[in-house]
Amino acid sequence: MSGPILITGAAGYIGSQFVETLILDSEWKKKGLGIVLLDDLSTGRPEFIEALEKLAMEEGWSRPVFEKCSLLDASLLQCVFERHRPSAVLHFAARISVAESVEKPELYFENNVEGSKNLLHAMAAAGTGKLVFSSTAAVYGSVSDPMLSAHPLKEETPLAPINPYGETKLLMEQEIEDARKQGVKSFIFRYFNAAGASFTGRFGESHDPETHLIPLLLRSVLSGNQLKVFGNRYPTRDGTCIRDYIHVADLADAHLRGLSRLMDGENGGVYNLGTSEGTSVFEVIEAAARVTGKTVPFGVHPPRAGDSPVLVADASRARAELGWVPRHSSIETILKTALDWEMRKA
Repeated sequence: MSGPILITGAAGYIGSQFVETLILDSEWKKKGLGIVLLDDLSTGRPEFIEALEKLAMEEGWSRPVFEKCSLLDASLLQCVFERHRPSAVLHFAARISVAESVEKPELYFENNVEGSKNLLHAMAAAGTGKLVFSSTAAVYGSVSDPMLSAHPLKEETPLAPINPYGETKLLMEQEIEDARKQGVKSFIFRYFNAAGASFTGRFGESHDPETHLIPLLLRSVLSGNQLKVFGNRYPTRDGTCIRDYIHVADLADAHLRGLSRLMDGENGGVYNLGTSEGTSVFEVIEAAARVTGKTVPFGVHPPRAGDSPVLVADASRARAELGWVPRHSSIETILKTALDWEMRKA
C-alpha cells in the first residue's frame, strides 16, 4: 500500500475544504490511503481538524493523523516525513494577507518561502515525489487594461507581483520548479479569489483578522456595521477593484484532479483557476443585497497598498487538460454558502 496523502495547512480555509472533498469522494475511499493533517494552528482552526477526523470515521476511512508542526521547524518536519513517508503532498500552508504582507514583508518571506524550502527538503529526504501547490493570481501583479473580459490573464502572462505576498508565492513556485528538475512531479494552481463555504456547512472562511471582501460584507449585513470599500477611482467600469471569484468547492475539485494525475504517474504544470469573469466590489455589494434582501451599509475609504485594479483568469488550460469546470462559482452561490456559514458561526 502506498503512503498517505499529507496536507499542509489542513486546518485552514481551503485546506479543510480539500480534505472534506477527498474524504467524500468514493473513488478515493477505495484506494485505502491514509491522511495526514499538518498544521501549526497559528492561523488554522483546531475544530476543523476535529471535524475532519470525525467525518473520516463516519465515511469509513481510517482516522486521519494530525501533526501539529510548523514548516519553519525543519527538524520536526523531517521527522514527520520520515514517520509517514507520504506518497503525495498538498501544500496549502501560507500567510495570505496582501495588506499584512505590505506591513510585515519579512514575516511572509520567512513563513512562505523558507517554510516551502523546508517542506521540499523533507519531501526529498523521505522520497516523496508528488506535490500539488496552492499559488495565487497575485503573482501576475497589476493589470493595465480595465476591460478584463477581453483580456483575462493566461499562465504565460508576464509575472510582476506588486506586493510581498505575490512575491513570496512566485518564489515558492520557482522553488517547486527547481524541485521538478530533481524529479518531483507537481501541479501549481494559481487561484484567483477563493470564496464561499462548504455546502455541508462544516467549513468556511474564518481569518483573524479577516481581510476578504465577502465575509466582511456579510458581517456588515448581519451586524449593521459599515463595510469599508477601499478605493472607487480605479481604472475599472465602476471605479472599484474587479476580481474573479471562485468557489472553494471548485478549487478543491481541481486539486483532486491534479492529485489523481500525479498518482497515475503523470506530471503537471501551472494552471489558473477562475471563472474567466470578473465582478467589481460594487457588483458584489449589489448581489449581496439581492441574496440577503437587505441593504449593505458601506463607506468608501482610500485604496490599500498592493491592491491590483483587475485580476481575472483565463482558465482554459485547466478546462482543456484536466476537464475542470467551475460548477459552483456564480456570485449568488458563493454568497449563499458564505452567508450560511456566517450565520452558523454567529
